[in-house]
Amino acid sequence: MPYKEGQPTLMGFLGTPIVTKAAKARTFGGPYLRFYNFIEVLSCLYTTGAILGRARHDNMEELVKMISVPGREKEFLNWLQEQANERLEKFRNEIGKEPDTFNEFILFRELESAFGLSMADWFEAHSAGNTKIMKAADEEVSLEKAEPSIKLFGLEGIGFGSSYIELTENMYRNTYENIDMNAWADARAHGLAISEKPTIISLEEQEEIVLQMVAVYASEYYPELLDPLDLRNYLDVEGRL
Repeated sequence: MPYKEGQPTLMGFLGTPIVTKAAKARTFGGPYLRFYNFIEVLSCLYTTGAILGRARHDNMEELVKMISVPGREKEFLNWLQEQANERLEKFRNEIGKEPDTFNEFILFRELESAFGLSMADWFEAHSAGNTKIMKAADEEVSLEKAEPSIKLFGLEGIGFGSSYIELTENMYRNTYENIDMNAWADARAHGLAISEKPTIISLEEQEEIVLQMVAVYASEYYPELLDPLDLRNYLDVEGRL
Protein backbone atom coordinates (compact mmCIF):
# COMPACT_ATOMS: atom_id res chain seq x y z
CA MET A 1 0.00 0.00 0.00
CA PRO A 2 1.27 3.51 -0.72
CA TYR A 3 2.37 5.75 2.12
CA LYS A 4 -0.53 7.70 3.63
CA GLU A 5 -0.19 11.16 5.10
CA GLY A 6 0.07 10.93 8.88
CA GLN A 7 1.22 7.33 9.17
CA PRO A 8 4.53 6.76 10.96
CA THR A 9 7.60 6.16 8.84
CA LEU A 10 9.48 2.91 9.32
CA MET A 11 12.39 4.71 10.97
CA GLY A 12 10.03 6.72 13.12
CA PHE A 13 8.45 3.46 14.27
CA LEU A 14 11.77 1.70 14.92
CA GLY A 15 13.22 4.75 16.63
CA THR A 16 10.33 5.39 19.01
CA PRO A 17 11.54 3.09 21.84
CA ILE A 18 15.07 4.48 21.57
CA VAL A 19 13.98 8.11 21.51
CA THR A 20 11.36 7.68 24.23
CA LYS A 21 13.97 6.30 26.60
CA ALA A 22 16.31 9.24 26.02
CA ALA A 23 13.86 12.14 25.63
CA LYS A 24 13.10 14.61 28.39
CA ALA A 25 9.89 16.53 28.98
CA ARG A 26 9.57 20.22 29.68
CA THR A 27 6.67 22.49 30.48
CA PHE A 28 7.14 24.67 27.39
CA GLY A 29 8.69 23.90 24.03
CA GLY A 30 7.97 20.19 23.73
CA PRO A 31 10.22 17.18 24.43
CA TYR A 32 13.96 17.41 23.92
CA LEU A 33 17.18 15.42 24.00
CA ARG A 34 20.41 16.39 25.69
CA PHE A 35 22.98 16.86 22.93
CA TYR A 36 25.04 13.87 24.07
CA ASN A 37 21.91 11.69 24.16
CA PHE A 38 21.00 12.94 20.70
CA ILE A 39 24.32 11.60 19.38
CA GLU A 40 23.72 8.32 21.21
CA VAL A 41 20.31 8.02 19.53
CA LEU A 42 21.88 8.64 16.11
CA SER A 43 24.33 5.81 16.75
CA CYS A 44 21.66 3.43 18.05
CA LEU A 45 19.32 3.97 15.13
CA TYR A 46 22.17 3.69 12.62
CA THR A 47 22.94 0.32 14.18
CA THR A 48 19.28 -0.70 14.03
CA GLY A 49 19.13 0.22 10.36
CA ALA A 50 22.34 -1.70 9.68
CA ILE A 51 20.94 -4.81 11.37
CA LEU A 52 17.80 -4.60 9.23
CA GLY A 53 19.72 -3.96 6.02
CA ARG A 54 22.02 -6.90 6.74
CA ALA A 55 19.16 -9.22 7.66
CA ARG A 56 17.25 -8.50 4.46
CA HIS A 57 20.07 -7.65 2.06
CA ASP A 58 18.69 -10.20 -0.41
CA ASN A 59 15.25 -8.56 -0.35
CA MET A 60 16.15 -4.90 -0.60
CA GLU A 61 13.88 -4.33 -3.60
CA GLU A 62 10.95 -5.18 -1.33
CA LEU A 63 12.22 -3.55 1.85
CA VAL A 64 12.89 -0.22 0.17
CA LYS A 65 9.20 0.01 -0.73
CA MET A 66 8.55 0.83 2.92
CA ILE A 67 10.99 3.75 2.98
CA SER A 68 10.91 5.31 -0.47
CA VAL A 69 8.61 7.37 -2.65
CA PRO A 70 6.88 4.97 -5.08
CA GLY A 71 8.72 4.75 -8.36
CA ARG A 72 12.05 5.93 -6.92
CA GLU A 73 12.93 2.87 -4.84
CA LYS A 74 16.09 1.87 -6.70
CA GLU A 75 17.33 5.46 -6.84
CA PHE A 76 16.75 5.94 -3.12
CA LEU A 77 18.45 2.68 -2.17
CA ASN A 78 21.46 3.56 -4.31
CA TRP A 79 21.65 6.94 -2.58
CA LEU A 80 21.54 5.39 0.89
CA GLN A 81 24.27 2.91 -0.02
CA GLU A 82 26.39 5.69 -1.52
CA GLN A 83 26.03 7.76 1.67
CA ALA A 84 27.07 4.79 3.77
CA ASN A 85 30.02 4.10 1.49
CA GLU A 86 31.15 7.73 1.65
CA ARG A 87 31.05 7.66 5.46
CA LEU A 88 33.04 4.42 5.53
CA GLU A 89 35.63 5.68 3.03
CA LYS A 90 36.06 8.87 5.04
CA PHE A 91 36.63 6.82 8.18
CA ARG A 92 39.14 4.55 6.44
CA ASN A 93 41.05 7.51 5.01
CA GLU A 94 41.17 9.49 8.25
CA ILE A 95 41.63 6.67 10.77
CA GLY A 96 43.62 4.27 8.59
CA LYS A 97 41.52 1.17 9.24
CA GLU A 98 37.99 -0.19 9.17
CA PRO A 99 35.75 0.65 12.14
CA ASP A 100 35.73 -2.01 14.85
CA THR A 101 32.46 -0.93 16.48
CA PHE A 102 29.41 1.19 15.76
CA ASN A 103 30.41 3.40 18.67
CA GLU A 104 33.72 4.11 16.97
CA PHE A 105 32.06 4.60 13.59
CA ILE A 106 29.14 6.84 14.60
CA LEU A 107 29.04 7.85 18.27
CA PHE A 108 32.69 8.80 18.74
CA ARG A 109 33.04 10.38 15.29
CA GLU A 110 29.95 12.54 15.74
CA LEU A 111 31.14 13.66 19.17
CA GLU A 112 34.60 14.43 17.79
CA SER A 113 33.02 16.45 15.01
CA ALA A 114 30.80 18.37 17.43
CA PHE A 115 33.41 19.15 20.07
CA GLY A 116 36.59 19.21 18.00
CA LEU A 117 38.13 16.73 20.44
CA SER A 118 39.33 13.16 20.19
CA MET A 119 37.39 10.77 22.40
CA ALA A 120 40.37 10.53 24.76
CA ASP A 121 40.41 14.32 25.09
CA TRP A 122 36.63 14.39 25.47
CA PHE A 123 36.77 11.85 28.31
CA GLU A 124 39.54 13.83 29.97
CA ALA A 125 37.55 17.06 29.70
CA HIS A 126 34.45 15.28 31.03
CA SER A 127 36.38 13.76 33.93
CA ALA A 128 37.94 17.11 34.78
CA GLY A 129 34.53 18.75 34.84
CA ASN A 130 35.27 21.11 31.98
CA THR A 131 32.26 23.40 32.26
CA LYS A 132 32.35 24.43 28.61
CA ILE A 133 32.27 20.82 27.42
CA MET A 134 29.66 19.80 29.97
CA LYS A 135 27.44 22.71 29.03
CA ALA A 136 27.69 21.80 25.34
CA ALA A 137 27.00 18.12 26.06
CA ASP A 138 23.90 19.07 28.09
CA GLU A 139 22.55 21.52 25.54
CA GLU A 140 18.91 20.88 24.75
CA VAL A 141 17.99 19.74 21.25
CA SER A 142 14.27 19.84 20.56
CA LEU A 143 12.92 16.50 19.44
CA GLU A 144 11.15 18.18 16.55
CA LYS A 145 14.45 19.49 15.18
CA ALA A 146 16.32 16.28 15.96
CA GLU A 147 13.82 13.94 14.31
CA PRO A 148 14.87 14.36 10.65
CA SER A 149 18.53 13.63 11.44
CA ILE A 150 17.61 10.63 13.58
CA LYS A 151 15.52 9.11 10.80
CA LEU A 152 18.16 9.84 8.16
CA PHE A 153 20.86 8.09 10.19
CA GLY A 154 18.61 5.05 10.52
CA LEU A 155 17.97 4.98 6.80
CA GLU A 156 21.66 5.30 6.00
CA GLY A 157 22.21 2.40 8.39
CA ILE A 158 20.02 0.28 6.13
CA GLY A 159 22.27 1.24 3.23
CA PHE A 160 25.33 0.32 5.27
CA GLY A 161 24.03 -3.04 6.48
CA SER A 162 22.82 -4.07 3.03
CA SER A 163 26.22 -3.21 1.52
CA TYR A 164 28.64 -4.45 4.18
CA ILE A 165 27.25 -7.73 5.47
CA GLU A 166 30.31 -9.12 7.21
CA LEU A 167 31.55 -5.77 8.49
CA THR A 168 28.15 -5.04 10.02
CA GLU A 169 28.24 -8.36 11.86
CA ASN A 170 31.77 -7.78 13.14
CA MET A 171 31.01 -4.23 14.25
CA TYR A 172 27.86 -5.26 16.07
CA ARG A 173 29.51 -8.16 17.88
CA ASN A 174 32.43 -5.95 18.93
CA THR A 175 30.02 -3.27 20.13
CA TYR A 176 27.51 -5.39 22.01
CA GLU A 177 28.99 -8.85 22.53
CA ASN A 178 32.79 -8.78 22.70
CA ILE A 179 32.92 -5.77 25.00
CA ASP A 180 36.27 -4.60 26.36
CA MET A 181 35.43 -4.51 30.06
CA ASN A 182 38.55 -2.49 30.90
CA ALA A 183 37.54 0.18 28.40
CA TRP A 184 33.99 0.09 29.77
CA ALA A 185 35.23 0.60 33.33
CA ASP A 186 37.55 3.37 32.17
CA ALA A 187 34.67 5.17 30.47
CA ARG A 188 32.65 5.00 33.69
CA ALA A 189 35.63 6.26 35.65
CA HIS A 190 35.79 9.27 33.34
CA GLY A 191 32.19 10.11 34.12
CA LEU A 192 30.35 8.53 31.19
CA ALA A 193 26.76 7.82 32.26
CA ILE A 194 26.68 4.07 31.60
CA SER A 195 25.71 1.10 33.75
CA GLU A 196 28.26 -0.69 35.89
CA LYS A 197 28.11 -3.70 33.58
CA PRO A 198 26.95 -3.75 29.96
CA THR A 199 23.91 -5.73 28.85
CA ILE A 200 25.00 -8.41 26.39
CA ILE A 201 22.58 -8.84 23.49
CA SER A 202 23.70 -11.12 20.68
CA LEU A 203 23.35 -10.13 17.05
CA GLU A 204 20.83 -12.94 16.58
CA GLU A 205 18.72 -11.68 19.48
CA GLN A 206 18.81 -8.08 18.31
CA GLU A 207 18.02 -9.06 14.74
CA GLU A 208 14.97 -10.91 16.01
CA ILE A 209 13.81 -7.85 17.95
CA VAL A 210 14.25 -5.59 14.92
CA LEU A 211 12.46 -7.96 12.56
CA GLN A 212 9.58 -8.35 15.00
CA MET A 213 9.11 -4.58 14.99
CA VAL A 214 9.34 -4.40 11.20
CA ALA A 215 6.76 -7.20 10.98
CA VAL A 216 4.35 -5.26 13.20
CA TYR A 217 4.88 -2.15 11.08
CA ALA A 218 4.44 -4.04 7.81
CA SER A 219 1.27 -5.80 9.02
CA GLU A 220 -0.32 -2.41 9.67
CA TYR A 221 0.91 -0.39 6.70
CA TYR A 222 2.41 -2.76 4.11
CA PRO A 223 0.74 -6.17 4.60
CA GLU A 224 1.54 -7.13 1.01
CA LEU A 225 5.25 -7.15 1.97
CA LEU A 226 4.98 -9.59 4.89
CA ASP A 227 5.57 -12.67 2.75
CA PRO A 228 8.11 -11.21 0.28
CA LEU A 229 10.18 -10.07 3.28
CA ASP A 230 9.63 -13.34 5.16
CA LEU A 231 8.17 -11.49 8.14
CA ARG A 232 4.92 -13.31 8.79
CA ASN A 233 6.46 -15.81 11.22
CA TYR A 234 7.52 -12.91 13.44
CA LEU A 235 3.84 -12.19 14.02
CA ASP A 236 2.64 -15.77 14.49
CA VAL A 237 4.61 -16.82 17.54
CA GLU A 238 2.57 -16.15 20.69
CA GLY A 239 4.26 -13.98 23.28
CA ARG A 240 7.00 -12.73 21.01
CA LEU A 241 5.64 -9.22 20.63
